[in-house]
Amino acid sequence: MPNDLAKQLKKTSLFAELSQDDLKAVAKLVKRVQYPAGSVVCRQGQLGLTAYIVESGELRVLYVDPQGIEQEVARLGPGAYFGETSLLLGEPRDATVEAVQDAVLLYLNKDEFDQLLHERPSVLKALQMRPDVAKKCRAKRFKWQDPDEVVIFSLRKHDAILIRSLFFPACVFLVGLGGFGYWYLTGSIPSWAWRAAALLALLPLLFALYLIVDHYNDNYVVTNKRVVHDERVFLIRESRAEAPLRTVQDIQQLQEGMLARLLKFGDLVIETAGERGHVVFRQIPNPAGTRGAIFEQIERTLAGARAEERVAIRGALRRQFGVQAHEEQAAVPEALPAKRRFKLAVPAWLLAPLHVILPPLRLEQGDTITWRKHWVTLMRPIALPTALIVAFTFIAICLATNRLVGLAPVLIGYAALMVFLFPWWLWEIADWQNEVYQVTATRIIDIERLPFYLREERREASLGMIQNISLEIPGLLGRVLNYGSVTIETAGAGAFTFDYVKDPREVQAEIFRRVEAFQQLQRQQEAERRRAELLDWFAVYDQVRNRTPPATPPPPAISQES
Repeated sequence: MPNDLAKQLKKTSLFAELSQDDLKAVAKLVKRVQYPAGSVVCRQGQLGLTAYIVESGELRVLYVDPQGIEQEVARLGPGAYFGETSLLLGEPRDATVEAVQDAVLLYLNKDEFDQLLHERPSVLKALQMRPDVAKKCRAKRFKWQDPDEVVIFSLRKHDAILIRSLFFPACVFLVGLGGFGYWYLTGSIPSWAWRAAALLALLPLLFALYLIVDHYNDNYVVTNKRVVHDERVFLIRESRAEAPLRTVQDIQQLQEGMLARLLKFGDLVIETAGERGHVVFRQIPNPAGTRGAIFEQIERTLAGARAEERVAIRGALRRQFGVQAHEEQAAVPEALPAKRRFKLAVPAWLLAPLHVILPPLRLEQGDTITWRKHWVTLMRPIALPTALIVAFTFIAICLATNRLVGLAPVLIGYAALMVFLFPWWLWEIADWQNEVYQVTATRIIDIERLPFYLREERREASLGMIQNISLEIPGLLGRVLNYGSVTIETAGAGAFTFDYVKDPREVQAEIFRRVEAFQQLQRQQEAERRRAELLDWFAVYDQVRNRTPPATPPPPAISQES
């Protein structure tokens, strides 16, 4: 059986170049599954983790476009295979595949295949992937990606921009080198001149190195969920602006100058409904192609949502009218395992005294997550009262121990100073504690309170209004202590800024996950509402169609008067 399966795998373009040993290793992972006529193999829009090869039978491929129109786009017979992107990337399905006749399929599971690729790198090297799939496989994976998120492409600024920025340091270096050569040819060079020339030559070289590092630290990323501009300025700051694909309203393409037209680079301004809701891809190669790819991914996402909606409506109608349908068989569960996070368990009683003065910077209670500003922001307001308290305490101890002044005046003076200084110190701590940022399952909240309930300002917005999210980590200290600011742009409610929060990358990722979950719930609720309306209409139609019309009454008798 493994030899027969290896021969079948050899006939597919993906495995055509594998060696005999590698083919046998892959064949050991292949399993068979049967699908009766009318059953569904996979559905458009659902997460896919399996590739199939048709061994016998016939399948049809159905595609729902962004307008919700379904059409048959292909037929698959023995020898055909599908699901390459699902097997290699774990992307959602692009189409629905149904069995027209009883079919037997061979399938490969992504988790098992990934383990094989790890153990046998020769398999990965020999795979004949489609160009678009190979490009996605080579794309860099970022820490902020969700487990089911796939990078469609990752770009940097055009190399011409780097060459242009290196022109000035190169000129300085060449001028210095030319002057040094002239000096060397025309007379003797003292030793101090050698050192000065080496130092002067080092400066433009270091500046050029900085420009190169800065160029490659700029990433423009498009995934199957969002567009991202990830930027790092070496030892200065880090920022990331992103917008979910569903919020993108328009994309402007700008090309300035003859050089940009000749070398085909330019800017893309990706607009959302936020007040400052722009994600800008600057000086990227082939901006027209990138613009088209983003719109293609948006349409793909919308088409998948439309397909899921049609499936839900069909299921509801079948249940309403008692129509039996073939159960969908799943070769493997089409889901990704959840990531486990390591948490250090610390007894609550041990942390309770500390949390009275310094509450946790991140607190999760039910479906609500609360963030406070980083402790570094507390240092400046309490620095002066803390210094005064320490100074006057030291002075009071010195006066009391040296008996320069009586103990009673020292205690009275010290107590009088503490009456003002200690409440000042507590006020600053309470003021820091009272500024919190929250995200729930449905809303984001920004709360600012003055101590002792003197004033409270509260801003809220629905997660559905969020258009784009950006973060900024200021300077080397921010990177070392891992704090920064997260700005959330909304449609109509203005911008929410979570200032100086700890681990801003995780804050941004958490808000993005909440927004995605909220949008998914909204789509489900909207689909349920539409299904309920359709069921009402069809129920009325069924009643009207099946109602027996009443018999026509006989004409009334006409009385004749004699």
